[in-house]
Amino acid sequence: MEIVNIRIDERLIHGQVAAVWTRTLGATRIMVIDNTAVKSDIQKSALKMACPQSCKLSVLSVRKASENLKNRKYEGEKVFIVVKSPETLKELYDSGYEFSKVTVGNMAKKDGAVPVKDTVYVTEQNVQDFKYLADKGILFHACMVPSDPAIDFITLL
Repeated sequence: MEIVNIRIDERLIHGQVAAVWTRTLGATRIMVIDNTAVKSDIQKSALKMACPQSCKLSVLSVRKASENLKNRKYEGEKVFIVVKSPETLKELYDSGYEFSKVTVGNMAKKDGAVPVKDTVYVTEQNVQDFKYLADKGILFHACMVPSDPAIDFITLL
């Protein structure tokens, strides 16, 4: 099992993820880790429709994703992990699954959030979660599409 990318993108699977990122990374599975999406049949159906036919799809809670990743359930596959927020990644890390690098994509504007880059808005809690993970040695870079230059995300905070 190879984790080809971990990406924060509030939209989860959409055009850039489905067409550009998945193809560029050579992913064979998209793993959406989201405690809310896993409980919604409507959201799971939408994610299935958005997922490219060339990929398998897993929509999992943080607990189940951590278990599957630690047990190397997807041996022989190239897994592209997509989450909505750094909070999910903090929970994943604290569950015992370690990772070293994350791509920050889209984090939408919301109450209490400030812009740090084009389509990336962060709340104070987001900043705390990013810094917590960065202190653990995890590297974050901002990049909308694979052809964009990767920017050290923590310096933007």
